[in-house]
Amino acid sequence: MATPKLQLKIRKVAFTKKVKKRIVFNMKTLAVFIIADLQREVSTPYPPASRVGEAPHRRSGTLKRGFGFKIKEGIFGVSLRIFTDVPYSRRLEFGMVGTDRLGRNINQGPRPYWRPVLSRAPIGVGVAKDP
Repeated sequence: MATPKLQLKIRKVAFTKKVKKRIVFNMKTLAVFIIADLQREVSTPYPPASRVGEAPHRRSGTLKRGFGFKIKEGIFGVSLRIFTDVPYSRRLEFGMVGTDRLGRNINQGPRPYWRPVLSRAPIGVGVAKDP
């Protein structure tokens, strides 16, 4: 008795487009969940002010509204970048000691909100340094 044979033909271009489309969809979904978690992290109302080591409390809501994402499709794959366009976001995350560009003396401890969210993200989500 002959053994049944399974032959699988993949139309490379069509398959690649479908897979890429699904990957982009999944990345958008992941971005929406991470941004929602970031927004929850910075939603505690002010007053009182946050303590060093806690996520920053919401004063005006600018940080909460400032999160966004971009998906870049290239030859070698698809990448997701989640960002905030708020100028003081890095200072909140890592703290600052010294004089800022306006000449003010700053002694602010870190109030992390990115790192706790990324530690709760699914395995495989990493942090890339800015170029």
